[in-house]
Amino acid sequence: MSPVTEGCISKQPKGLSAFEKYLTIWVLACIGAGILLGKLAPSVARTLDGFAIWSGGAPVISIPIAVCLFFMMYPIMVKIDFAEVLAAVRNLKPVGLTLFVNWAIKPFTMYAIVILFLGVLFRGLIGPDATDLAKLPLGVNLEPGVAYGVGKVVLVNGAKLLETPLLRSYLAGCILLGVAPCTAMVLVWGYVAKGNDGHTLAMVSPSRPRPCSFSFASASAPATGLLALARA
Repeated sequence: MSPVTEGCISKQPKGLSAFEKYLTIWVLACIGAGILLGKLAPSVARTLDGFAIWSGGAPVISIPIAVCLFFMMYPIMVKIDFAEVLAAVRNLKPVGLTLFVNWAIKPFTMYAIVILFLGVLFRGLIGPDATDLAKLPLGVNLEPGVAYGVGKVVLVNGAKLLETPLLRSYLAGCILLGVAPCTAMVLVWGYVAKGNDGHTLAMVSPSRPRPCSFSFASASAPATGLLALARA
């Protein structure tokens, strides 16, 4: 047997590192730490929320989250062979199946999940009187105190905002999460599972909510609009 053949046979596949093997535990630990920090030191959360890009008196991009997402995705992105991405795009079956699941199934399953857990099982933890503040819809200019949908317009620090039940905000967030899954987490889990990173990137890219993404806007709008009307 030649040295080359013997080396190939004796080569052991690389196993998962301790971080990758217990990634689920680290995620749950971070969630718990964040909740605990918010309860014990709410000023820290407010300070972090202040590091954001603001538009119309409301934060639209969280700088700490953007920095963390960059460091989460960078190690994976630099290892992607973009020839694999081009090959994956030519194979329409898995990409088309992913888009169908993202836009035709997941928004409705997320709607059902949030109704079950947040609307029924854990509603007492949220509180029936808990409210949230959101920007007014585009083109809407109402005076403070005027009712709009299930909420009302309030004036906060000189900016007109819409005060709505907190459950409604959670519901809207879950609908959007179902329509546009987190690219960073999909890439991380695909990498940990030893999947094809190029194929993963090709499948998640059309699902991202970018202004120039015609596929996202045209395919996700019907499901998102229907569920948004259902929650109003």
